[in-house]
Amino acid sequence: MDIITPTIESIDIGGRRLAYARSGQGSPTVVLETGLGAESAEWAAVEHGVTAFAHVFRYDRAGRGASDWAPTARDAHAVVDELHGTLRRLGVPAPYLLVGQSLGGLLMRIFAQRYRSQVAGLVLVDSMHEEQFDVFGPAFPPPTPFDPPELVSIRRFWTGGWKNPEATAERIDLVAAIRQGREVVSLGDLPLHVIVAGSYLHLPLVPQAHREALQGLWEGLQERLALLSSHATQTLVRSSGHFVQRDSPQTVVDAISRMAGQCC
Repeated sequence: MDIITPTIESIDIGGRRLAYARSGQGSPTVVLETGLGAESAEWAAVEHGVTAFAHVFRYDRAGRGASDWAPTARDAHAVVDELHGTLRRLGVPAPYLLVGQSLGGLLMRIFAQRYRSQVAGLVLVDSMHEEQFDVFGPAFPPPTPFDPPELVSIRRFWTGGWKNPEATAERIDLVAAIRQGREVVSLGDLPLHVIVAGSYLHLPLVPQAHREALQGLWEGLQERLALLSSHATQTLVRSSGHFVQRDSPQTVVDAISRMAGQCC
C-alpha cells in the first residue's frame, strides 16, 4: 500500500518558521519526536499506520528538514517548551501520547514531566539514556591505525565530542539536556512502553566480537528506563537497528495502538 505523505505546513514562532504535519483524527494526539540529526519524515510508515485510529502530529526541530535554524544552541527544556507552545498555538488537542526515538526519547520524557496533566502515555523507541556516554565511551574498542574514518569520527563523538553543541547539526547542548533528563526520576503511573532495538548488533563499524557485549550494555540501560513508571511494559526487537521506525515500523504502530486503546 502506498504511503500518502501529509502536507507540510509551517508556523511562525517568533521570527522563524517551524515545519510540521498533521494527519488522522480523534483522540489521543500522537506526537512523534525524532532522534538527533533526523527529519520527521522518517516517521512516515509509522504515521501512516497510526492515522487509522488517532490524530498524529510530527515536526522538524529547528535546523532540520523545512524548519529554520535557531539562533543559538539549545537545551532540552528549550526544545520541549517550543514544541509545547507550538501545539498550543496550533490548537492541537491534548491528551498527548508521546513517542520519541533516540534523543527524541529524552525530550519526550522531559515533556511528560513538565506537562504531565496533558500526557496520556509515553512510548520510548530505542531511547537515549542519560548514562549512555559514560557507559559506551570507555567501551569502544581501542583505536588502531586501520580504523576507517567513520569509526574514528564516531569514537571521537562518543568519548567527548558530544559535549560541544557545535558537534551536532542542530547545535543541541547535550550536557545541559542530559542534566535535565536526570531530573526525571519518576513518571509515577504514566503508561510507558519501552521498545529496545538490536542497535549494536547491526553496526558494521563495530567489530563483530564486540557487538554482543555492547548490545547487553544497551539493553541494560533501556531496562532502567522502564523503571521510570509503575505502569511500564517493554518490547525487544533485536532484528531492528536503532531506527526502529524504518526497520520495524509495525512494532511502533502496535505499541502506540495498544497504549491508545488502554489510556484514551
